Amino acid sequence: MNLRSTRHRTGRERPKVAAVIPAFNESGRVGRVIDAIPRDLVDDIVVVDDHSTDDTVVESASNGATYVTTSRSHGVGAAIKTGYREALIRGADVLLVLAGDDQHDPHEIPKVLEPLLNGEADYVVGDRLTACQRGNGMSPLRFVGNRMLTVATRVITGIDVRDSQCGYTAITREALRKLDLDRVTDSWGVPNDFLIECACRGLRVRYVQIKARAGFRRSYIRLYSYVPRMTFILLRGALRIAKTRMDKREIPEPGPLSVGKSMLEGHTSAMHGHRRQPNI
Repeated sequence: MNLRSTRHRTGRERPKVAAVIPAFNESGRVGRVIDAIPRDLVDDIVVVDDHSTDDTVVESASNGATYVTTSRSHGVGAAIKTGYREALIRGADVLLVLAGDDQHDPHEIPKVLEPLLNGEADYVVGDRLTACQRGNGMSPLRFVGNRMLTVATRVITGIDVRDSQCGYTAITREALRKLDLDRVTDSWGVPNDFLIECACRGLRVRYVQIKARAGFRRSYIRLYSYVPRMTFILLRGALRIAKTRMDKREIPEPGPLSVGKSMLEGHTSAMHGHRRQPNI
């Protein structure tokens, strides 16, 4: 499908698309991201400043962001959730998330949007690992770590997870409203938490291959704090999914015997009611 022609399909406009960009001290980078976003596909650009100390806000506004706000709390997860809420208020039907440090190529937005606009998925995630060779846009340590977390997230969620740590995503308005954002972390590990929520809500998740490229700044992640945090998030997610599945099993589904029993009870009640009527 040519996404740029969907505005005219069936005589109706295409869904309104908003790009949410979480940004922390991304001056000199966030402007490039905004400039590269295809405006014939994306209607709104919502930049969420995560309490930056540089010119991120000024650069975002001067480069064409349609809305710039400050995150309600600290952390990338909090920034994404703030951006989601603002985009929903502004009437978005499809919500993209891409990083403010230019690690996600805006030219791949059509590829990320396509499964949603074709009705093939509720939540789309970028896959950097399938076609990525070590050292090609990702350090060996980061590549191996992502692989390990991907396998763990796949086992826990039951979803065919290809890249559990990729933050380049898209979701429909209807799917987002089904998620409990209060259960999603405000900090690192937010991609895993969103996949866990998707598993709990039974959403259709689709992966699309994207290029792996490093952001143009030093990562804020530190292994000594990141590893324990990710362990906690995955264990908590496993418990949440197990509880969700147990709750669903406790709700009996109507079968032939229960349907027959209810019909018999209804018939018996009708007979009793008929007997109570006086003869005229």
